Amino acid sequence: MYSKARLAGHPIHPMIVPFPIAFYTSTVATLLAYVGTQEAFWYRVAMVANIAGIITAAIAVIPGAIDLWSLPNPSRARTTGLKHAGFQGLATGLFVVTALLLYRGWTHRMVVDGEYVFEATIPLAMSVVAWVSMVIAGSLGWTLVQTHHVGIKPAITRPDRPSREPELDVIDALNALDALDAADAADTADTRAPVDDFPAPSTRGTPPPSLRH
Repeated sequence: MYSKARLAGHPIHPMIVPFPIAFYTSTVATLLAYVGTQEAFWYRVAMVANIAGIITAAIAVIPGAIDLWSLPNPSRARTTGLKHAGFQGLATGLFVVTALLLYRGWTHRMVVDGEYVFEATIPLAMSVVAWVSMVIAGSLGWTLVQTHHVGIKPAITRPDRPSREPELDVIDALNALDALDAADAADTADTRAPVDDFPAPSTRGTPPPSLRH
């Protein structure tokens, strides 16, 4: 199924989702770096990356929702799309809470022995759970593309039949096949001449069997 939200023929949602994926992954990685080093730099990077991930995820939701609600209902693609949206919504929600905790920790930071100290245990745990949910959502998103061909423009191998006929367009595909079969039957009928049009072999001038020797 060709994507409804596209730019210059390219689906928009897959072009945007790498950004929140990268930012959310950076959030987990830099929180781990802070826990390991206790350097405030990594805590601040984690907070900024988390906020950037939320913003880009919110942008990606718009074309994603357009594509989701354009899927036929009921269909396996629609079910997979809803699961994809649900896991991604859970991931983003957890990252929003994580960002709030990180921001609160940053604005209420304390200095101990000349170093800033932040509580990162809960934000790290929540970000890891959110990251796992994001990975599941990404796997379901790949299933939409690879299995259900959402966002893919079918390649044409014949003028009247695409090379892919996913279950999203079952009715259209069946109608197209019926029309094709009818056209093939008509072509076959035109090229097959009736039996009456062929004259019977003439026996005029053929000698009787007794005179053939």
